[in-house]
Amino acid sequence: MYVLSWFRHKPILIFGLGLLFSCYSQATESTLTALTDDYQALYRASQQEPEVTQQRITHQLEQVNSPLDKAQLLYLQAQLQTVLVYPHQALQTIEQALQLFSAGQQPWLYHMLQLTKATALDLAGTPADGMPITESAIEWAKHNQHQALYIHGLVVRGILQLSLVNYVAAMQDLLQAYRLAPAEDFMLSKGHIAGYIALVYEYRREDELAIPYFEESVEFHQSQGNIVEVSIAQYGLGKAQINLGNHQQGIDLLNASMQLAAEAGDDQGVAYAQKELASIHIQRQDFEEAKAMLQSALQTFSKADNQYMLLDIHRSLAVIALQQSELDLAEQHITKAFTYGDAEHMPIQHAHIQQLQAEWKAASNHPAEAYRLYRQASQRLSELNNQRSTHLLHQLRAQYELDTNAFENQLLQKELELQQTIINSQTEHQRMLIGWLAGLVIGIALLLFLISYVLLQRKKLQQLANFDGLTQLPNRRHTLGLLKQQLQLSQRHHYPLTVAMLDLDYFKQLNDGFGHAVGDRVLQKFARLCQEHTRSTDVVGRIGGEEFLVILPHTNAEDAKQVLEAIRSHTPQIGTTLELNDYRTTVSIGYTSYTGFDSAETMLVSADQALYHSKAEGRNRLSTAQDFAS
Repeated sequence: MYVLSWFRHKPILIFGLGLLFSCYSQATESTLTALTDDYQALYRASQQEPEVTQQRITHQLEQVNSPLDKAQLLYLQAQLQTVLVYPHQALQTIEQALQLFSAGQQPWLYHMLQLTKATALDLAGTPADGMPITESAIEWAKHNQHQALYIHGLVVRGILQLSLVNYVAAMQDLLQAYRLAPAEDFMLSKGHIAGYIALVYEYRREDELAIPYFEESVEFHQSQGNIVEVSIAQYGLGKAQINLGNHQQGIDLLNASMQLAAEAGDDQGVAYAQKELASIHIQRQDFEEAKAMLQSALQTFSKADNQYMLLDIHRSLAVIALQQSELDLAEQHITKAFTYGDAEHMPIQHAHIQQLQAEWKAASNHPAEAYRLYRQASQRLSELNNQRSTHLLHQLRAQYELDTNAFENQLLQKELELQQTIINSQTEHQRMLIGWLAGLVIGIALLLFLISYVLLQRKKLQQLANFDGLTQLPNRRHTLGLLKQQLQLSQRHHYPLTVAMLDLDYFKQLNDGFGHAVGDRVLQKFARLCQEHTRSTDVVGRIGGEEFLVILPHTNAEDAKQVLEAIRSHTPQIGTTLELNDYRTTVSIGYTSYTGFDSAETMLVSADQALYHSKAEGRNRLSTAQDFAS
């Protein structure tokens, strides 16, 4: 699942930034502003051998007596524990270190430990808890003009914002850190932060924009000989290439990442690559190879208590079990996945597991319960998608209002300048008249420009609010509004009305196997296919990820069946056109005609039930609610 792979990238990059500020300032005997020389050398050793360095730190902790020395060692240990993705151990280590001194005695070290704590909280699945201590560290760095700590704080806040799905805020923090960081520096450079910027684009499924930053990160860490960091950047680059359809190139990068992780003793790095490669084997139905990789990764993630990846592993194993009709084993993996993905902290993952549970219920001959679970999960995913769309719309509206206010301020400023010109030119009547006329022309031009700009922005907002950006079809809210209008007209004028719900079959497998870029092209071509087989007076809308609604006014059930059958029979041509050799594009359709429904919602439920009947009967077919009811 897309969100889970993010945790493969976090720890090393934070480690690379968290320890690297010693080049900016030197420690004094009383108050540290950087690690002392001995511990800087220990950090450098950790770049190639993190596990060996962990053993050295454990040994030195038994030898030192100075609280300050012990605190620095514990800080290094906590950083390495985040590198190896042991967040709970890191949190315990940080608490031990904080017991050795107060914030007033060692403010720099205190805030560095707090930023490490924020990173561990993020890895543990509670990024919101890390935000207050991160803000405090940033404020301290700004007040004390400690640029290195300030950059570190920006990076940590950026990844917390990304985990909280605040993409714009995350990108603002990371780009600011990227601008402030030096271009070439072993301890801290743009190459460290480039990997994070790539992840923001990857998280937003903008893989083409992510690739240059991943490549910058790979090149930088190769030049420094940091094999673990190279492994992580190659992992992200491989996933991006697969998402863009460059499968063999992506597989080669994942294998290279896995080999480097093994050389560095990064067991979880190996496991992450195994998980991604297993997904490709599942797509190719090479289930035995996929299970072997997943079981190996499961052992590693269980040892590390990596709950995010344990959820994903059990979900993948459940998919294989369902494909092989091993229903008891599938139930065990689904139950395990639920224990790691609760609805509050991971709502998207929880809904996807519910959909998988619905498939298991259907395979176990419990169609009613399967329908309830599938509908509940689909509604939850739709709500989450609408929340993200609403958040983006609010951002666009806020930007629009800021732009409008800026133009109004410019206009006001021009008017003030014009008045000042008139006052200063009273003794020279001719010059005053010329200046006034010139100012008037400028003011009118600005006013006309402002009016046209406002109208254009209003039109853009209406387009964003009512239409889907990918397919250019009416979105769910607008489509349901059009359905209510057509139902009212049908009731008033007594003409037939047919409504159909269309759902592309196995679309998630298409996304997992060929990447979201290919999935988007399939959605665009299917939207165009629906429009080609309907009239200009009909309505075709996108109401979910791969779910569409077709409204056919003045059309009875028999005529509607011909239209919908034409759409269904032409859908496989999409896969042929896009050369999806291992995937056949098909669509399941459920439709209903107006027979006294009291609302658009009940008519939609009737079509939805017919759609479910089509899926239960094997997909790639039409079902009518009237026939299903009879």
